[in-house]
Amino acid sequence: MTDNLASEMTVKRKAGRPTVFGIDNPCWQLITEQMSLGKSLSTALKADGMPSYHAVMLMLKKNPEFRAMYEKAIEDRADRLAEEILELADEEMPAHLEGPMASAWVQQKRMQVDARKWIASKLKPKMYGDRIDVAVTDTRISVMDALKEAKQRVLKDDSNVVDVETKNVSDMPD
Repeated sequence: MTDNLASEMTVKRKAGRPTVFGIDNPCWQLITEQMSLGKSLSTALKADGMPSYHAVMLMLKKNPEFRAMYEKAIEDRADRLAEEILELADEEMPAHLEGPMASAWVQQKRMQVDARKWIASKLKPKMYGDRIDVAVTDTRISVMDALKEAKQRVLKDDSNVVDVETKNVSDMPD
């Protein structure tokens, strides 16, 4: 790690020496573990002794080892969110809720499920994203075949076609 990167990756404290988070610091492992359990990066960084959001972004940019750990944590987070969707859907409504309170409880669960579904689809789109059918059927038209068919239709047409003779405009009376 460069001295410049080390100086940028510090946590502001009120007094004393700033803490530098090198790649050997266990905080990076803790961050990815929290994310694997379904927590957001922001939530993981709220714990004491964690680096700033900016420091994490710098580490992602500068360190391929941490970037790989982070990407794996994101995929694990999507899987955990999918499991939470099942847990929320299977949760029974409390018996004491009636009327508007029951409706509010259902709406809250629906919102929680939708949020997790949307996030999982963005974090791991191949697994949880919307499937878009991009199948193409080839219905090309052969120009030569189309011309042949048109010619046959004209030749078989027995309707009363009147040929028109052209007249020169100058020959017409005023």
